[in-house]
Parts: sequence; structure tokens; C-alpha cells
Amino acid sequence: MFDLTVVARRGRWVLTDDEEGELGDFATQAEALEAAGAYAHVDDEPRHVLIQEIPGEWDEAVVEPPTLQ
Repeated sequence: MFDLTVVARRGRWVLTDDEEGELGDFATQAEALEAAGAYAHVDDEPRHVLIQEIPGEWDEAVVEPPTLQ
């Protein structure tokens, strides 16, 4: 169900795909989740993202693909 993960690492937020590996690192969690939404645009489906700020503690978010304007 979860294929994207955002993990805090040395003051950065790393976005990782289970199949593709590391997709990028970002200054804020919000930027990483925005990038996850852009990545979700590939199949236009909402994506469930696991978030880890503290080792061993997980949260989750659902990100929507961006709308075309």
C-alpha cells in the first residue's frame, strides 16, 4: 500500500520510492510531500506516504496529484 517514504535525515527530508530508490532530498517535510504529490501525477492516483521524523516512529499522509490549471 505504501510505496513512497519521507524520512528526516541530517536536517533534510529524503523522498524514497520502494522500486526506484531515492528520488530527492528537500529542506522541509512540506517540500518532500509536495514532490510526492508531483510523483503521484504519473498515474493520477492519490499516494499513501510513510513519514519518519524520529527513528522508530511513523506517521502517514495521503498526497493528491496536482491539478492541471
